[in-house]
Amino acid sequence: MRKIEENIFYRVYIAYLNKDYPATFVSCLYITFIYMFLLAPIYGFCIDLLKGLDKNIIKFLYIIYVVIILILIFKKYYNKVTLQAILNGNRNNKQYLPNWCYFLILPVCMIFGIGLYILITIQVLQRFNLEGYLYSLL
Repeated sequence: MRKIEENIFYRVYIAYLNKDYPATFVSCLYITFIYMFLLAPIYGFCIDLLKGLDKNIIKFLYIIYVVIILILIFKKYYNKVTLQAILNGNRNNKQYLPNWCYFLILPVCMIFGIGLYILITIQVLQRFNLEGYLYSLL
């Protein structure tokens, strides 16, 4: 998984570098959004278990979720040693997919993450009546 992530980062980095955009920043945001949507079912499941909490607390938990992912990704890729290792490691790789395929990964992750969240909500939470279960234990 790590190699796939680094390959996606590299291809997005090169595409934005050719367009004279801040490539490292935009590539980090791209990877962050991929992770946010892939982890959305877990976050949504936890929030549904806590249903009944104040809306401001739910918003605060979402902000924490986003900030943690942002910090982890930016900490990894803004390290110059790591960035150079990724760039040097992928420079000689043959490009099997065109760039537009790499930019389809985010919409696919959106569909997968939201679809899995809907399935978890319908098949697990509603079937076993778990909405707000942790909140009722508090």
